[in-house]
Amino acid sequence: MLQDLLDVLKGILTVVRGKGGVKSSGLVTADTAIKNTPGLVYWLTISDTAATVIQLNDSIDDSGADLWQLTIPADGYGHIIFDPPLEFETGIYLDVPTGAGDIIVGYV
Repeated sequence: MLQDLLDVLKGILTVVRGKGGVKSSGLVTADTAIKNTPGLVYWLTISDTAATVIQLNDSIDDSGADLWQLTIPADGYGHIIFDPPLEFETGIYLDVPTGAGDIIVGYV
């Protein structure tokens, strides 16, 4: 189901805002650096089977400030669009302190 959504989004998100288009992180299930340089997050999709907390952190290693957080209940699903996009000065780090959802981040 999430992969189907990703395939649809790849076709739809040919958004060009002077940065060469929005990129997809691909399917992520645990803490990871999405981008190791400054960037913008345009959207985030999550699906899970257990309650999950996710945070977007302005760093490359979870040492910076959390700019955004979401707690999603078990068997939850969400697609969040950030307009304007969230701005990260150092890097984009996805922190999953609780749970293990299926997460995809749209960024430049």
